[in-house]
Parts: sequence; structure tokens; C-alpha cells
Amino acid sequence: MEHIRLFPTSVFIKRNAFKDANYLKQIVLREKTNNPTWQSKADLHTRPEYKDFVHTVIENTKSVLQTMQFDYEGFRINDMWSNILEPGQSHSVHTHANNLLSGVYYPFAEKTSGLVFLDPKKVSSVIKPMRLNNTVDNSDRHLELSETNKMLIFPSWLEHFVPPNDSNNIRISIAWNIQIFGKVGSSKDYQSAEF
Repeated sequence: MEHIRLFPTSVFIKRNAFKDANYLKQIVLREKTNNPTWQSKADLHTRPEYKDFVHTVIENTKSVLQTMQFDYEGFRINDMWSNILEPGQSHSVHTHANNLLSGVYYPFAEKTSGLVFLDPKKVSSVIKPMRLNNTVDNSDRHLELSETNKMLIFPSWLEHFVPPNDSNNIRISIAWNIQIFGKVGSSKDYQSAEF
């Protein structure tokens, strides 16, 4: 029987994504305060010490946009911030509104407490049969573990959450949002706009 898969959701993963994960780890640790749910300001992409990392994000974003075969005039990083997740901490379900792509990079992380991506097709869980095995065709979530020097880029609308950090160490992440600019859509489809 022929089997076609419709409307896939793409998540892009790059290991060994940056030349010096420890350099970024040290920057984040220097900035951290005693707040147990600490996050930096969302302006890391404007800071000189992140210049090389921003270049890495830009080059990987170009690769994703090319793979997705999107036609665009340009794109920008709207926000970039760092997070420290203490042992036992988690982050609830969320999306990144007003952006096309979002990403996360781990300057320091054990293989724990990554991201759980949720199936965007909510109606697909109206009936949930028992599964012989979890597959891409029958699962409604996917856990992508965190790992030092690993980068993920995904659609900003894709719901995700961070499960509890079950290690004895902190998990450091840097997250960002990307938006394309210029003309989008097509007038012939009556769906054009300009950002």
C-alpha cells in the first residue's frame, strides 16, 4: 500500500555547532545573578562578545531557509537570551509568537532536560490507540535531549516545553528568534504582506 506523509514539521539539529562552547558558558556564568529562575536580557545578539556566535546562528539559519525552499529578502534576529536551568527546574509549554524560526544552543548541558516538541495537529489525539512502538506516525511528542554544543532550529509556532532537569548540574542554553522581512505571500493568492 502506498504511504504518503503530509505536512511534515521540520526541526533542524546541528552537533558541534560552535567553535567554543566553553567561551559562551563562561560569559553566561559571569552574568548570572542569584535569581533561581535567571534569564538574561534578550539583547545578546547586539553584544560584541557574542559576535562569532551570532554569525554561526545566521549561517545556520540561511541553511535552514534554503532547505525549506523559502524565498525571502532578508531576516533578522529579533531576540537572543540565555537561560540557566537549575536541577529540578523546568519550563512550561510555550511558542515564540511573532517569529518564523526559533532556536536553542547548549553551551553546557548533560543529556537531560532538552526540549519536548508537541504535535501541532491537536485533532490527531481525539483517539489515541495503544502503540506497539513509538514512530513518527503515531507519536504526539518528541523529546530532543540537551547536549553541550548542540543547536536546534525549529518553527516558532511549534509548541514545546522543557522537562525537569534531572541531572545534578545546571543546564545553560542560549535561545533566539528569527523573522524574515520584505514581501511575503503572493498577491495572486490574495495573501501577500510586507514586513
